[in-house]
Amino acid sequence: MAEAMEMGALAASLEMDSPLNLCRLRAVDANVEDVLQADGYLFCCPENLASASGEMLEFFHRSYYHAFDDDERSMLTGRPFALAIAAGSDGSNAARQVERICRGWRLRPVEDTFINQNGLPQVKASILLPKVCQSHAQDKCKQLGGLVAATILL
Repeated sequence: MAEAMEMGALAASLEMDSPLNLCRLRAVDANVEDVLQADGYLFCCPENLASASGEMLEFFHRSYYHAFDDDERSMLTGRPFALAIAAGSDGSNAARQVERICRGWRLRPVEDTFINQNGLPQVKASILLPKVCQSHAQDKCKQLGGLVAATILL
């Protein structure tokens, strides 16, 4: 899903003939400097046990308060973002967690959060299977990436 979001952003920048400097990072590798330097954000994570993934939450824990100035104002106010959640069943709690963090940072959503429910039974065997991003999810993620890119470039 993250790769599709990146592809959508690249396609939009090419279509608008405005190159973007994209940087796709795993949550474990991202830090507050990456957040502060970006003009927009494409967040993508799995739902794990009715929550955003531990790596994603740890990223926000490490970064959240450092994105505020000494007067307690977000240094990210108004920057666009999109969010995609890979869910086994519901995904709504993971989405609410990340959306709330983004609201705290005063980010601006370009579209409603996309929750891709894989529809597999929530049993050990299917949960531990390698995941495949279906074509409809890839299309939606490309659209989200394109929307964030276009918002930045307009």
